[in-house]
Amino acid sequence: ISKPKFHFLIHLPAFIRRFGPAIIFSTERYESFNHVFRLSCIHSNRHAPSRDTCRLFTYQDIVKHVATGGYWYD
Repeated sequence: ISKPKFHFLIHLPAFIRRFGPAIIFSTERYESFNHVFRLSCIHSNRHAPSRDTCRLFTYQDIVKHVATGGYWYD
């Protein structure tokens, strides 16, 4: 189990001055992904939301794979 280290926040301003923006600690990218999850739940039948979400992500991954020039061997 991972426990956040709040003591690190004391040193964060000094690290930002020394190394620049705290990109590693940015959560906006992951929080924006919640929108994708919410949209996948809208199109769910509510009986098996995990299965529906996985199927949607699988379909999106297949489309992305083909759109970027990927292919499968026969």
